[in-house]
Amino acid sequence: MALSGIEIYKFLPKTNCKKCGFPTCLAFAMKVSQKTVDISKCPDLSAQGRAALEAAGRPPIQLVTIGSDSRKLEVGNETVLFRHEKTFFHPPGLMVRIKDTDSAEAAAKLAGEVSGYAVERVGRNLTLDGFAIDNQSKNAAAFAKCVEAVRAKTDWPLVLMSADPAAMAAALEKVASSKPLIYAANKDNWAQMAELAKKHSCPLAVVERDSLDGLAGLVEQVTGAGIDNVVLDPGTNHFGKSLQVLTQIRRLALKKSFRSLGYPVITFPGEGTASPEEEAVLAAQHVAKYGGVIVLNHFAPATVYP
Repeated sequence: MALSGIEIYKFLPKTNCKKCGFPTCLAFAMKVSQKTVDISKCPDLSAQGRAALEAAGRPPIQLVTIGSDSRKLEVGNETVLFRHEKTFFHPPGLMVRIKDTDSAEAAAKLAGEVSGYAVERVGRNLTLDGFAIDNQSKNAAAFAKCVEAVRAKTDWPLVLMSADPAAMAAALEKVASSKPLIYAANKDNWAQMAELAKKHSCPLAVVERDSLDGLAGLVEQVTGAGIDNVVLDPGTNHFGKSLQVLTQIRRLALKKSFRSLGYPVITFPGEGTASPEEEAVLAAQHVAKYGGVIVLNHFAPATVYP
């Protein structure tokens, strides 16, 4: 939760030294509370005070960046329960899944079609946001080849999907510099996946389908290993269940300041629906409540546009 200027002032040295560029520590604190200046501008702030302010100033839902260039996708950093309450600075990213069981040519063709799709509406150029490459073959070489084929066609952000750390390592050798989202750490492989995320400075998705307690515990293990950029997958991709669980995560993060679930969520609406049309409807639900990254199994302008 955001701190007031007076609350921030309590942590400052109160010397009015003017090194920060402001006449008094209180004036500086007020500017920090308005988020117009960073707390690092105070050179005399103690390490304890800095740590306390950084912890208190962290948004209830962490900002996570996927990608490393002008096409990067930023999700999270939200402070309101209902998204319509505040300008939506970090809308969810819509991605299309590409399977490594498809030929390299088919994967490259789909990547080109998705990258080329755009529609102008109310002065905005609407596009999709990236690709999720799925290691359905369970083969590390095939996975790396597919990742390389897609990357050759587009510089959009990527999600790399594999539960096998060896396959993930092979794919990361091709695209680690573009900071893809590693999907995913589970209760069996989290240590290896966290090590890959730390080695390549990539964000890491954490998946646990049994319970939110289990998901929170796994997140604590991953963050304890030094991973800050986390994306959650509670594994709920049906209309009613995903609404219930994603709303619960949102409330725990915003209303209860439950840090272990204070991260954006990735969803897969195609896994809980029977047709491309149903997938589009569930994806729209996830836009409102409360997906951060939404991965589509199908791409067609007629369903993507709405």
